[in-house]
Amino acid sequence: MIRLYVPGMLRYRDLAVRVVAAACKLVGDEAERSGETDFDVQVISAFGEAFNNIAIHGYREGDAGEVVVELEVFSDRITVRIVDHGESYDISSVPQPELDMLPERGMGLFIIQSFMDEFSYHPGPPNVLSLTKYLKPSARQAGGTHAKVESAGETEAP
Repeated sequence: MIRLYVPGMLRYRDLAVRVVAAACKLVGDEAERSGETDFDVQVISAFGEAFNNIAIHGYREGDAGEVVVELEVFSDRITVRIVDHGESYDISSVPQPELDMLPERGMGLFIIQSFMDEFSYHPGPPNVLSLTKYLKPSARQAGGTHAKVESAGETEAP
């Protein structure tokens, strides 16, 4: 496992994104990755949105706490776990963006859900967001994309 500890501030986003990008390159071998261009981009984009949400909403950019990024690299997938002690939120209360209007804000959760094959959010403390992306669609678990949200001991689908 790869583990990175950074302050939950936007100025550390680029550092964290670079570590996630490097870890993406460890998934699969050259033959498996040939022609695969979306994997790295989608993992990095989803992670970047999650980090933004923590820095902007969880820690309010002024009173930043620590963010722990845990990366598990497998031959067919990567799992990124992001742990923070900022404000948690009710993921089911986040509205779907109006895509026809091309909003400038409110797209983070939509991007995460669209790009990742699996994700779960456990409000804290600590808050834990887990994101998994498979290198090849055929390696995904039956049922495709799914999400799990837990709050106060309950599990629900958003």
